Amino acid sequence: MLTFLRNELMIQTVAMKKSLFIVFAFALLAFSLLLGGCSTVSLVYRNADWYLQHKINGYTSFNAQQKKLIHQDVADYMQWHRRNALPEYVIFLQNLNGTVQYDGQLKAGDIALLRAHLLDLYQKSLAPAVRPAAELLSMLDSRQLQEMGSNLAEENQQQLKEQLEISRDAYLDRRADRTVNFLEWLAGDLSTQQEQKVREMSRQLPVVSDIYIRHRQENQNRLIALLNSHAGAEQISAFLTVWIFTPEQTRSPQQQHAIESFEAASDEMITRIHGMLTAKQKDHIHKMISSYIDAMRAEIDKSRQGSGK
Repeated sequence: MLTFLRNELMIQTVAMKKSLFIVFAFALLAFSLLLGGCSTVSLVYRNADWYLQHKINGYTSFNAQQKKLIHQDVADYMQWHRRNALPEYVIFLQNLNGTVQYDGQLKAGDIALLRAHLLDLYQKSLAPAVRPAAELLSMLDSRQLQEMGSNLAEENQQQLKEQLEISRDAYLDRRADRTVNFLEWLAGDLSTQQEQKVREMSRQLPVVSDIYIRHRQENQNRLIALLNSHAGAEQISAFLTVWIFTPEQTRSPQQQHAIESFEAASDEMITRIHGMLTAKQKDHIHKMISSYIDAMRAEIDKSRQGSGK
């Protein structure tokens, strides 16, 4: 059932790899859900400062003052994230768990509501990062902008190359493998019949990952052009806000239609997968999600104790 979450997180991760702070906020949820093990939440938070600074520093060569600013902004964000984002994650996972355990036949609209909740969570998680990102981006000089543009372009080309170098049939097989592996991690072993049906459904989904990559590249180019025009933090913040909160405004009609088709097909597939799950598999998922809820609550309690609340 969490297959849809995995797909959405992978897509959002692709879409998020935009610039500096925009990469890190929602990645925390992706890590804590996808790496496995209830201790992962604590592990993520113990290493988040290092990871986020490492990721940001990989975009260009920052000077000492900028690195100090990044360090402080990351620390501030992590405090906000523990205090404000984790409780929202818990609510989402509780809703997800309730949907998984439903004994009746789910409808595509039920999944669409969960997907909308996930998107809202993604946007709320990124909101506090917009202004710090804009201020840092406004400080970059021409050499740093050129380096950042080159690094972003290289990243995009590598991802496109990985998709275009193999045949469509091979790509669909690879995607089906990932879906089956994730579902077995989440729900336990699948029967031969279940695995075959999941593979068939996965292969029938539209392919949109290249659309996300190209759309991201288009927005990156717009951002670089904006920065090269010496835009201030306000303009940069406005652009990033549109990119994050209303991405359809920067997509072509063809891109938007393809994405909507993928989402609708995914929602329908998830309802069919849910209908195939056994009581034992649902219980496995319940325990898995509950372990993450417990771990997140422990982090929330730890944060409150640290702040004296």
